[in-house]
Amino acid sequence: MKLKRTTFLFIFMLTICFVFAQTDSLQLNCPLTSGTLRIIRASDKDYQKTSEYGVMITSKIDTVVRAVHDGAVTIVERTEDSKYDVLIQYRSYSFWYVGVLDPKVKKRAKVKAGDIVGIYRPGDFLELLMFNSEEPVNPRKYLKCN
Repeated sequence: MKLKRTTFLFIFMLTICFVFAQTDSLQLNCPLTSGTLRIIRASDKDYQKTSEYGVMITSKIDTVVRAVHDGAVTIVERTEDSKYDVLIQYRSYSFWYVGVLDPKVKKRAKVKAGDIVGIYRPGDFLELLMFNSEEPVNPRKYLKCN
């Protein structure tokens, strides 16, 4: 009886560890090949304690915005400043690109990490917002940028 209970507890704990390891192992490509993260708000310095979520990325040479992860395009919408917002969904995650100059994807399109999402004006700021089941998450922890 003790062996069954010990085996059950071991398998249960292993399953819990696996679930949490999968959640935290998310890796995102930089949406700009030569992009650098910029701190434009004091709260960006400590993304775990901030209530403002998202990150600003800039590049002096890039002209293309790329998908940070696989997913499906759910929104392509023009903004008041004549740029576009693009939203890509992957499971419970949402990646919101703010400041795309010219989108190259359409609603309901499937994208892979690294696929072209749109055109970017070198020197501008591209904002990337991230949500997990509608809860804001700062992508800085997961992004692989210069």
